[in-house]
This record gives sequence, C-alpha cells and structure tokens, in this order.
Amino acid sequence: MYLEKSLLTMEKSTIVEFGSSTSSHRPSMEKVPTLRPAEAIAEGEVTILEENGDEARQFMGENFGEDGEEFDEEFMKKLVRKIDFTIVPLLALTYFLQFLDKTTLSYTSVMGLQTDTHLKGDEYSYLGMLFYVGFLVTELPTQWLAQKVSHLAKYLAVNIMLWGVVLSCHAACTNFAQLAVLRTLLGVFEACVAPILVMIISMWYKKSEQGRRVSFFYVMNSLTSIVGGFVAYGVTFTHSHFASWRIFYLALGLFTVACGVLVFIFLPDSPVRASGRRFSDREKRAALLRIADNQSGTQNKKLKVYQMKEALVDVKTWLIFISVMLTSIPNGALSNFNSIIIKSFGFTSQQTLILGTPAGLVGIVFVLGCGWLSDRLNDRSLVMLIFLIPTILGAALMVGLQHLHNKAGLLAANYLTGTFGGAFGLILAWNASNISGHSKKVVVNAMTLVSFATGNIIGTQTFRASDAPDYIPGKTAIIVCLGAQVVVSFALRYVNIWYNKKKARVVEGMDPATREATRKHMAFADETDMRNPFFKYTN
Repeated sequence: MYLEKSLLTMEKSTIVEFGSSTSSHRPSMEKVPTLRPAEAIAEGEVTILEENGDEARQFMGENFGEDGEEFDEEFMKKLVRKIDFTIVPLLALTYFLQFLDKTTLSYTSVMGLQTDTHLKGDEYSYLGMLFYVGFLVTELPTQWLAQKVSHLAKYLAVNIMLWGVVLSCHAACTNFAQLAVLRTLLGVFEACVAPILVMIISMWYKKSEQGRRVSFFYVMNSLTSIVGGFVAYGVTFTHSHFASWRIFYLALGLFTVACGVLVFIFLPDSPVRASGRRFSDREKRAALLRIADNQSGTQNKKLKVYQMKEALVDVKTWLIFISVMLTSIPNGALSNFNSIIIKSFGFTSQQTLILGTPAGLVGIVFVLGCGWLSDRLNDRSLVMLIFLIPTILGAALMVGLQHLHNKAGLLAANYLTGTFGGAFGLILAWNASNISGHSKKVVVNAMTLVSFATGNIIGTQTFRASDAPDYIPGKTAIIVCLGAQVVVSFALRYVNIWYNKKKARVVEGMDPATREATRKHMAFADETDMRNPFFKYTN
C-alpha cells in the first residue's frame, strides 16, 4: 500500500526500470527523456508524470486505486445503460446532422439548385470540394481549441448552431460565389465533430465497447440517406414561389440550430465534469474506474511537446493517415455525386431521390454489423476486410454494367458501394482505442481529419463533368483506393501485434508489486501508448 501511494503522490517525474523494484528510486527533477517512442519500450523505461496527470487523476484523488469502495455488477450495468442513454443519442444526433447537412448538395443537385444558381461546367464539383477546403484549413486550430477548452461538449454545441445558421443561409443563394463562401464556412464549423466525438467515446467506454458505440453514431451516415431522401422527395411536391431546394436548406438549417441547443444543455463535457444532477460523484468514480484499464485517461488541457513529437514519428499514425485518405476518396465521390450517379442510370429526379434511400438501409445493416462483429472478435482489420470487398465489387459492377443499360443491376451495384462506411467507422474506433496521451490524441486526430479532408477533396474531383454520364474514372478510383486499403489495414495489424508482444515481454519482466502499482498509476497519468507498457493495441 505504501508503494502504491508513493507512486500516486509523486510531484515530479520518476523513471522506473522495468523489472526492478521502485524502492531504490526517488522523485526526480529531470525532464521527460528525449527517447524516440520505440526506444521508450525497447530500453525498458516508463516515464510517470504525476504533475501532468489528467483531470480524472485530480478528481479521483486519494480514492484512486484504494480498496475501500466497491461497485457490484448490477450497479455497473445500470451505469453503462445510463451512459448509453445520456451520451450515445446526442453523439448520434450530432453525426446525423453533420453528414446530412454537408450532403444537402447532393440532394439539391437534382432539385433545381444547379439551374437556379446558374452553375456551369465543374462548378458543382468545386462546391463539393470547398466544404473540405474549409474543413482542412480549420482542422488544426479547432483541435487546438478542443484541447484548451474545459467544456468540450459546449464547444461542440456552439459549432453545431453556427453551421445550422450557415446552412439556412444557403436558401438565399443565387450564384456560385455565394454558395462557395457558405460551403467553405460549413466545412469550417463541421471540422470539430469527428475528433470530439472520438474523444468523448474514449472518455466513457472500455476499448471492447468502443467499436459498437462508434458504429451507433457512424450509422447515422446511412440513416441520412433515408431521411434526407424522403424529406427532399416530399419537399419537391410543395407549391410555392420559394423553390423546393431553398425550403429544404432553410428547414434543415433551423432544425440543426435547435439540435445544437439540445447538445449544449444535455451532453456532458467529460465524466469528471458531468452535471451532478445526472451523475453522482459515486457514479463518476465508477465510470472512471471502468475505463482505467484502457490506460488512456480522459482530458488534459496542457499541450505536451514530447507527446506531439511522438505522434509525428509513430509509424501507426501514418498508417492511419493513409487509411483515412484511401477511404475518404470514395466517400468524397459518393457523398456528393450519388444522386447524379443514380440519375445517370436513366431515372427522373423524383425517382432518384426515392431510389437513393435503400442504400441507407444497406449502410445501416453493414455499419452496425461491422461495429458489433469487431467488438465481438476484438479485431478491427479482419472485419474491415469483410466490409471493403462489397464496395469494391459494387464499383466494379457499375463500370461493367454501364453500357448494358441494366437499370436494376446498376442500382444494386450502387447499393453495394455503401457498405464501406462500416470500414471507415472502424478506423475511427481504431483511433479511439489505440491512442493514449491527450496531446498525442489531439495531433493524431488532427492528422486524421486533415487526411479525411484531403481525401474528400480528391474524391470530389474524380467525378468530372467531362466524364458524364458514365464517370468511369471516378468509379475506377473507388476500386483502386479500397483495394490499397486492404493492404494498409494488414500492415497496421502487423505493427500492432509486434508492439503488443514487445510490451508483454516488458511487463513480464516486472516483479508483481511494481507491475500492479505502475499499472494503476499509469491509468490516468496522461501518458502515451508507446511509453505505457500496459497499453494494449487493438488489432
């Protein structure tokens, strides 16, 4: 017990040799070693920075790791249900709005927007691209702000309300320039969504639970295809001097603002900062102890340079970066051009809006199935492969059947292309479960979203007006990108397995007392995954 408390109350860094007793070590004034991440494991060292521990460490105080407070199984089950009903619906709503609002361009493209705003040539493609330009430019600043603000959920809510206002303003546009400005601003305010949602999931859930929860909000992408399609279809029957696409933008924008208010009021910033009206201190402690084995902590406002450097030299960061890029190129293409693709099969505008909705049902089944199976098997890469193959097949069929004018076959192939959404959701879950150290998370999340934006920008340019109506180059790009992603996912799997084996050897070399004391201490020490031997990567 003395050993445990001495580790918990250190005020400066202590370097503990793996496999040796901590009794011979005293608090050290030296800075964090300038070891490269791989060396931190290879040389058998772990750096414990008590003064840099996250907010959970401060909240738990002397209670962390003590045996005086126990939580029975029934209490923990009720707590998980409470977290699910409090957190997940609001995250799902946010992701629903984010995807629906940015894909309004696809629906309105067949509702008269292009004619009323006098779009010519590739200007429609540029509008799809400009959203991601705003997204890309803002990603690093918004990540920095998300790191610094204490009220993470409130920051998210304000951005939701702002992009709702921007979306409503689309209804007043009469030319390309006005749409270009608003599409860019929409990207600016939506840039914060994915990284904040991933951070929140990692604060509340165990690694074994994160894949399914991420799928719960990522499935909203597919649900938007159903809701958006039916709403757009219904709006086309309105008889007003106000164009149907303008009504569509105005209604969705005002709805988004109202939802932003709900998120502001009801979404907790973190387990520590959750309102006492919804979570008691006992429930907060239980929630934190539940995720202690994640070894990833919750939130820390201090930017740590060594963690940021580690993020940049970690090979896993770059493999995730490439993975996101390869899956974002098809996403940028399909999310902006799917309605145009379906219409090119020979359907009317109203038929196109309705026929796009079954793709949402296919996506829902595959995304939820992907999240459930990955958590059940505790495996990301193999499950990802299963859900990439149908999209590759669908894109290949759209190329092969185009000149046969087989409407039913082309439509079925189009529905298959929506299955890769589950794979992208797994990449987000991989980020949530395989990165530790709050500053490192910020950098990796920023790089992930930069890759996402860049991939989507490229994706919008793979479908060019000159390639209409077949768009063979764009469909071929989908096949090539997702085929390459299969290779990258297996490379990442190999790297994770290699590091897990190396960490296991380090932990086995510790004596039992050191092992248990260090494990408990590292849970909320805000240390990186590479420097924490108890952090285990999900394959």
